Amino acid sequence: MPAIFFVFIVILFQRANTMMAQSINPLFVKYVLHTSLVYVGIATAVYAASTLLVRYIVSIRVKPAHITKFIITGMILFSIAMLGYFFSNSLIEFLFFVVISGFATAIIMPFLLSLVNFVSDKKDIEKNLTIYSLMLSLALVIGPLLGTIMLSVFSIRYIYLLLFVFAVAGLFFAMKINKTAKNKIKEKLRQGDNITDSISEPNDSVSINKHGSGIDVVEPEKKINNNSNNRHNNKKIKQKKDRLIFRLFKNKKFLEVVFYNTVFSICFASIVAFGGVYARNNFQAPYFLITLLFAIFFISSLITRLVLLFFTKKGKIKQKMNIMNISILLSSLSFAAMVLSNNIIFYALALVLLGIPHALIFPIGTMRISEVVEVKQIVAANTIYQSNFDIGGIIGPLFLSYIGEAYSIKFIFFLLAVFLGLAFILGRVFMKLLN
Repeated sequence: MPAIFFVFIVILFQRANTMMAQSINPLFVKYVLHTSLVYVGIATAVYAASTLLVRYIVSIRVKPAHITKFIITGMILFSIAMLGYFFSNSLIEFLFFVVISGFATAIIMPFLLSLVNFVSDKKDIEKNLTIYSLMLSLALVIGPLLGTIMLSVFSIRYIYLLLFVFAVAGLFFAMKINKTAKNKIKEKLRQGDNITDSISEPNDSVSINKHGSGIDVVEPEKKINNNSNNRHNNKKIKQKKDRLIFRLFKNKKFLEVVFYNTVFSICFASIVAFGGVYARNNFQAPYFLITLLFAIFFISSLITRLVLLFFTKKGKIKQKMNIMNISILLSSLSFAAMVLSNNIIFYALALVLLGIPHALIFPIGTMRISEVVEVKQIVAANTIYQSNFDIGGIIGPLFLSYIGEAYSIKFIFFLLAVFLGLAFILGRVFMKLLN
């Protein structure tokens, strides 16, 4: 089997795990551990903070050749965390395993995205990135649907046993990746080195003379000097590897992608943290119906990504930043619809609308990143890109939970609709400045 096949399988299991854990955790904290909305926000923020910390301290600096080993380590940690959730009887115990699951996610998901780049042929990168997004969406549908079935029979606690089984299955296929992807990664890195060398190194044998009349042979002394300079340059390149990360933050096109991803991540983290509680408080929805609502949201996302795959196969997606900008506007409209919803059907329709930008922003962003960053920056760029979902997971739930406790979750959704509207306008300004 090709390496990309095993990558997609691990993505399917792991994303189902992370999303189900994120959507079930708030319900567990609120209704099983019997805490306030503030602690729901804290639990969500702790997960995001632990993930963010590991990504920026560890994941961002891992060499591409080692990423499969880190994925395996992450899968082991995640399996432990799922069992820990199942046996937790206090908030402190639960938060301890939240931290472990955050650590695990930080060393799994960015590397899986990077693997899609490394094990794909150049002509297949956009197609495989779209399939990657489809695997994410498929996982996000399968997880809640299985959760809906289980919650109609069992209590919330037993969902974590299902997630443990998923984690073990993902670990098995992660080991398969480690066996099949090594050569592909080495080959892709060599290609990147050759491109860098061809651009940076001067021609050692010939030069154009000052008069432009022909080609002069370089004298031996000059050739020796050139070789010495090349060795010096190579040494400097090695010493400046860490600066690749900082160079990303000077790449305006990359930062534009990060802006849209960060804005949406705040809202996505908020709907995951508060959406289920909102449905239970406002519409008295049972637990199985809450997970079904999330399934509807992700089905909308999946259908949209299938459409995206169709257009990707037809040719390269054009106007990527326009698509991301319009997606932010649709997000604003969806939260406005949630504020106005007076029954669960209207609320479900608002979630369907939110599924469209959820489907578009992340994969379009990954395609754009593959266009605007160097090969050697891919791991760092993808880690930063996914880490901004963690920033959203901290900012959104942590601060908005206090507002929700003081006022209402409906007021939170109103603030998010306004915030997204302003981000849409600011994004238009950015686009004009960069073009």
